[in-house]
Amino acid sequence: MACIEEIAKDAKFIKIEDLLGLIRRQMETELMLEEKFRDLCEEVSNFVKESEDVVKGLERLSCNHVVKKTVHLLRRGQKRDLYKMTRLQMMVNEFQLSVREKHTFVSKMNLGILVD
Repeated sequence: MACIEEIAKDAKFIKIEDLLGLIRRQMETELMLEEKFRDLCEEVSNFVKESEDVVKGLERLSCNHVVKKTVHLLRRGQKRDLYKMTRLQMMVNEFQLSVREKHTFVSKMNLGILVD
């Protein structure tokens, strides 16, 4: 965000409207990416829930060694998937924060109250 403010202060030849337009396009792109990330998180979450059902079904089958090993592997996979989902959610939060900062900057520019 400081980079954008520096550009606004130092580059007198840049039209503010052009800069604001660029920021708005970036915000739209980031909002679209945020939505895609949220969809991915939901897909991973659904997959983890489905695999949990499969694991529970396997556990009920028998005390077979192969079944136990399969359950162990599936549980490990679930943990990896949950970790990936958490990372995706963190990325979504970073995008959301970035968009909010840009939105605040654009609002201040539109109101003419950006601090020099």
